Amino acid sequence: MTQLVRKNNFGALSQFDYSNLGLESQKDLRPFLLNNLFRQFSFATYNQKVSSLRPTEYIRLASVTKVPVKIIYPIVKGFLVELVYSKRFLRKHTFSYDQTARLDELQTYLDKIHRLAPVFNFKRAKENARILKIKLQDLCFFPQFTTQIAIVVFVTDLNDKEHDKRIVQANLRLLCDCSAYSFHRTRKKLGLG
Repeated sequence: MTQLVRKNNFGALSQFDYSNLGLESQKDLRPFLLNNLFRQFSFATYNQKVSSLRPTEYIRLASVTKVPVKIIYPIVKGFLVELVYSKRFLRKHTFSYDQTARLDELQTYLDKIHRLAPVFNFKRAKENARILKIKLQDLCFFPQFTTQIAIVVFVTDLNDKEHDKRIVQANLRLLCDCSAYSFHRTRKKLGLG
């Protein structure tokens, strides 16, 4: 059954005209859809779990992006499944103080998050990570590693002039597996409003 669905969707993908959306190829479709998903809808539940989108939300996403639902559905559904596995990994992995304090470790995990959900400018995020590490050392304050990732992505998105809408914070915290309390406490400590 799964193979049949995938075969049909690839046929639909190859017939879709990407130039109407300003995309150059099929490879650009996933980042385009995920960007709209992260900025338009919340897929986080109240207890920081991943929830699937309702059929009406798929229809709204299709109307916003001008992409048919039969193309959107497998891409978004696949992303949400990958997100669940990523969250499980981050939750079970314990970060030592040495890892938390190192810039190269933070940039490595930023790269992993960006590959999962390319919704922020990675080059700018690497520079923001460097600045964040300097600021945290000056404050002698080292929040959890996942909170640092969330703050870097938040600041990168905040300074992004390419998009009018910001990433929904619940989605951002869910992506980085960061609690709301630690996220807002760190923002306040860093003076980010």
